Amino acid sequence: MKERKASVSDLTVDDLFHAAFSNDAVRICIVTARDDSTFTARALTTQEIFRFDRRSGVSIPFEADGAVCTIDSVAPLPDDIRDALLGYDRRCRTSKDPDAGRLTANERHALLDAQKLYEVNPFRR
Repeated sequence: MKERKASVSDLTVDDLFHAAFSNDAVRICIVTARDDSTFTARALTTQEIFRFDRRSGVSIPFEADGAVCTIDSVAPLPDDIRDALLGYDRRCRTSKDPDAGRLTANERHALLDAQKLYEVNPFRR
């Protein structure tokens, strides 16, 4: 298990990670921008935008009542899983087709496999 502080602060643009909310909801996100103290990320399946503190890995809500999530794994994904998830994200961002968000069988398997990998590779608590 990795230490949270070092792993989160090392995230760079295009890195994927897993974050969890207190209600057990989870998101797989991609880093889209970073500065000295924060980074911005987009959830692959929902296209939500989050801002995270680079030291703590805790999201900083854009609104006062916004939900907070915490990065709980930055385990690297195998290329085939990563590629399938990035393809899905790209399609959701660029397509005007209302069905663009529908997962293919390959993407569904990649999402499930990524979730399992993140679950067995959490940060040290």
